[in-house]
Formats: sequence, structure tokens, C-alpha cells
Amino acid sequence: MKTKHNTNTDNRGIIKAMARRTVDHACSARKPCVRCSVMKVIQYRFRAFRKAFGRNPLPNEPLFFAENSASPEAAKRTQVIKQVTQAADAATVPLAPLLKFLQLS
Repeated sequence: MKTKHNTNTDNRGIIKAMARRTVDHACSARKPCVRCSVMKVIQYRFRAFRKAFGRNPLPNEPLFFAENSASPEAAKRTQVIKQVTQAADAATVPLAPLLKFLQLS
């Protein structure tokens, strides 16, 4: 039987948090705002999903998923933080504001 994970690691929770929070939209390529940074992380995670499962994620499937799983399963909080960190590094966006915005810090 599959175990439900904490809603903090659920993609829907992250997307809802993103929609609820207000941010400064003054950003640039050198200093992206948090929303632009989140979009870059989402793009990165879509590519990771396609690489892992050979297809795009369905709306109810997690972008932050357990590594080495045969099917998309929501990652635990520590794995989500690791995946956000990797995505931020690859997208060259600041990590700390992302973690705060996604309520992961």
C-alpha cells in the first residue's frame, strides 16, 4: 500500500503556494524574481521527468519525484530540497529565495 507524503512535497501544494504569494516582478536575466526562478525550476523538473519516465507528466503526477522509482511517486521533503537545489544550480537562479518561497526552508 502506498503512503501519502506530506503536502509540502506535493506539487499541487507548491503550485498553490506560488499562486498565493506575492512577489516583486522587477527582475532581469541577471537577477530573476522568485516567480521567474520557479518557472525555470519547473522547466528543469519537466526535463528530469521526461528523462526518467520517457513522457511528460500528467497533471496529477509529481515534478519532484522519488529517484529510481519505476513510476512517479512524490519525493520526501529532503529529496525535494535536493531536487530544487539541483534545478536552481542548473538554471543559475538563487536558491535561498526559492526555498523560502516554496516554504522549504
